[in-house]
Amino acid sequence: MAGAQPPFLVERDIRVPMRDGIELALNVYRPHGAERVPVVMSVTPYGKDALPDRIGMTFMRLAGVRFGRLDCSRWTGFEAPDPLFFTNAGYAVVQADVRGMHASDGHAGVLTEDDARDYCELIEWAARQPWSSGAVGLIGVSYLCMSQWRVAALRPPALKAIVPWEGVTDLLRELGYQDGIPETGFVGVWWQNRFRRGHNPRFALAEDFPAERDARPLDDIWWAGKRPVLENIGVPALVCASWSDHGLHTRGSFEGFERIASPQKWLFTHGRRKWEAFYAPESRDVQLRFLDHFLKGTDNGWETTPRVRLEVRSSREGYDVRYEDAWPPAGVTYTPLYLDAHAGTLVRAMPDAPDGVRYRARNERATFIHRFEETTELTGSMALKLWVATSEGDDLDLFAVLRKFDARGNEVEFYGYNGYAHDCVAKGWLRASHRELDPARSRPGRPWHTHATRQPVGAGEIVPVEIEILSSCTRFEAGSSVRLDLQGRDAAKYPAFRHARTVNRGVHTIFAGGTYDSYLLVPVAGEKR
Repeated sequence: MAGAQPPFLVERDIRVPMRDGIELALNVYRPHGAERVPVVMSVTPYGKDALPDRIGMTFMRLAGVRFGRLDCSRWTGFEAPDPLFFTNAGYAVVQADVRGMHASDGHAGVLTEDDARDYCELIEWAARQPWSSGAVGLIGVSYLCMSQWRVAALRPPALKAIVPWEGVTDLLRELGYQDGIPETGFVGVWWQNRFRRGHNPRFALAEDFPAERDARPLDDIWWAGKRPVLENIGVPALVCASWSDHGLHTRGSFEGFERIASPQKWLFTHGRRKWEAFYAPESRDVQLRFLDHFLKGTDNGWETTPRVRLEVRSSREGYDVRYEDAWPPAGVTYTPLYLDAHAGTLVRAMPDAPDGVRYRARNERATFIHRFEETTELTGSMALKLWVATSEGDDLDLFAVLRKFDARGNEVEFYGYNGYAHDCVAKGWLRASHRELDPARSRPGRPWHTHATRQPVGAGEIVPVEIEILSSCTRFEAGSSVRLDLQGRDAAKYPAFRHARTVNRGVHTIFAGGTYDSYLLVPVAGEKR
């Protein structure tokens, strides 16, 4: 009801001075009563007062967002914890505007070192308040997750647990570029409609992120300065990663879980719409049990919770849940499926004779199909090794998509980025001049590109490349098929996210067989699956 008083205490626009005198603005939501309670916190660039009916529908329309059903109260900020839910559960909720955005002073940038230090100071401020028990936890989606990685690596003393729910960890590889190919849709719309319009007009922006991105196609000190030191994170963590956010948060969420040093860490995976999943009853129950255990000391059996919740998809709406002890799961066998360029198939034995398949880079594709004779689960990231050449220019952009087809030949669709409901199994990208691998960080099923130098490809030159196909978890029933599509443009179009500035010219050729060991390395789960 409009104008209804919230069933909790609210203090708005509290000003908290930072070390340099800049003041940040925050809201506090507390249960009624004098009891000291633990704190859940988030820091947002989107406006602490931007509630669901005022979060910028122009941006959402441009971004093609499909939220799904959001099971949260009218007081909930965008991608933030629900004050009604958490105050009812005995927590104070603090949400602050990040430096330079909306009501906070200062010069706004994207995940700067100042932002991380500010977050530390806000955590310690919250711990000192008379209504606080001194224990602080963090929770939030997307940017509100990404900022958690940064501050948790600084180890503020009052921080007791984090819930980073789907968030990038490497802005170069996961946001600005997809393995060397610039993202030309979301980044510009997000910057213009969120940062430029939302920054405090009394202060200039600290940076022009799209311009800096365009000027820095290779890894450098600027990108490194926006990267959290994940190995420094030691607090208990409940990390969410999804199969449905390829192109944005999927890769970073799994990287975060794998690399943080926390001895107490759990992974919650899903393949659905990210905001709907964040506020869903099962998710909130898991979040609350985790926070109750580590912020309140509740003996609720959390420590016996399996470390990995694995959501195994069979279709967009169909999935089963099982639990594993680790990620990547034990018992996964990496199996090569070789490209047969003559037959257009993926086969278990490499063809003896070399062959090639050609496609015009701008408007054609090459496809390879594998039919499963028995039910098979593919769980994890994959590596696609290709021998490739271009007829023109000195570079080529490769777009790889895996699709599922049922036994009748009908495509089986899945949820994707921004809640899109007509997506594929998994994706991967690579600009061939960025093909240099870091052998220390690469592993079966997960090539790691250095992005340290450009290696041109001469016209007609045949070079090997390895493409990372981002993590997924999908069951293929007996008789169903997986199809690999390769092309020189966005291979699975949906709103906002795109790659319009490719380097492609002429004709691409994929070589396979004989001395050209082109293959898709797939993670096959054990027979017990």
